[in-house]
Amino acid sequence: MMARNWVLDVPTDDAYRIGRILFDVQHDRAEEARFFADPAAYLASADISEGARKALAETDIGALYLLGANPYLLRAYCLQLRVPEAKYLAALRAVEGQAHG
Repeated sequence: MMARNWVLDVPTDDAYRIGRILFDVQHDRAEEARFFADPAAYLASADISEGARKALAETDIGALYLLGANPYLLRAYCLQLRVPEAKYLAALRAVEGQAHG
């Protein structure tokens, strides 16, 4: 999801924070261990919306994309989880009509 400033479409705060979580979980082994040990506890203190918290905890690829997750970070995260390519692409296709409305 994008917000509009006077010149450009810009990512929302939630989109940035989702991306930060995805990046941290992928690049910091301690964060990865904490996240996968208990996603709900990890996300409880995150400064994100309840929708973002739920989408991350449930690995809802389509919802994360619609919330503005960086697609490169989202794909890397799905690879980390060993989400099959077909499942990843199907999730994106399922929300295709909602993505840029």
